[in-house]
Amino acid sequence: RAARAAATELRAEQALAQILPDEYPATEVWAYDGQLPGPVLRSTQGSRFERRFVNRLGEPSSVHWHGIRIDNAMDGVSGLTQDPVPPGGSFDYAFDLPDAGTYWYHAHTSSMEQVARGLAGPLIVDEAEAPDVDRDEVWVLDDWLLDPETFQIDSGFDRMMDLSHGGRTGNLVGTNGRYGYGIEAARAERLRLRLVNAANARIFVLRLEGLTGWIVALDGMPLPEPEPVTAEMILAPAQRIDLIVDVTAEPGGEAALLRDDRGDEWGVQVRVAVKGEAARNARPAPTALPPNPHMDVPGVAEARRLELQMEGGAMGGMHSARY
Repeated sequence: RAARAAATELRAEQALAQILPDEYPATEVWAYDGQLPGPVLRSTQGSRFERRFVNRLGEPSSVHWHGIRIDNAMDGVSGLTQDPVPPGGSFDYAFDLPDAGTYWYHAHTSSMEQVARGLAGPLIVDEAEAPDVDRDEVWVLDDWLLDPETFQIDSGFDRMMDLSHGGRTGNLVGTNGRYGYGIEAARAERLRLRLVNAANARIFVLRLEGLTGWIVALDGMPLPEPEPVTAEMILAPAQRIDLIVDVTAEPGGEAALLRDDRGDEWGVQVRVAVKGEAARNARPAPTALPPNPHMDVPGVAEARRLELQMEGGAMGGMHSARY
């Protein structure tokens, strides 16, 4: 009987990444397959996904497949659904992919540190019939807390300030593992943008400039109808937004995905240099993505509605620090 082929490996290991511009030193990170973010893992809806996770780090780790409806034993939460994979060990992940959409994978052992060091990447499940777009772009938004003297990741992961405030916020923001990330596109080109927030604690408030867009899916699940982007979009840690956008900026100009840098200033998250023209006439608005199966929740209309008020304050003695 023929032996079963070994699953493709996904390795957690130390690597160097050029997060900053090229004139700065590279930064030591923990990465999947030596890439920051990890490689885009792509499969088709309804297919079987298999990866052999190999831990080449000096401490235990595991992989969580965020947002996918899978068997509990494959969910990757060490200490709950599996034992952590020790240094030098491996674990075979194998599960079916019932849902199309934008998902991501990340470490789920000491995740506050391991994800902040770079152990995260996008997982894309394509629809059987792709939407009518010219290009599919995956943008992983992230931040890193770097030592301004060495340009290495700050090792202070046990600071009470960060622990009591739900995670630490970086001092450098980027996309796809780079500060100042950008692409080229043509005017009237239609793009599908898959936005993933892999940051530890940063909430991205985003705006389109020189782009006309529609939200077509949230957290991997298609919306019943595309929603035009008329205001800012909020992307909290671990969340995903799928957009279909048309480039409307003139050739020779720029479009951009902007982020709110707190205050009246907007920073450039992704710069889009507009070169040439893809079409003379604008396309009609996109149609909805096909729904994923078994999404109906019975009894919602009759369910009792409760309101949960949450008030801020990370200091335990503050009167407002309550639910």
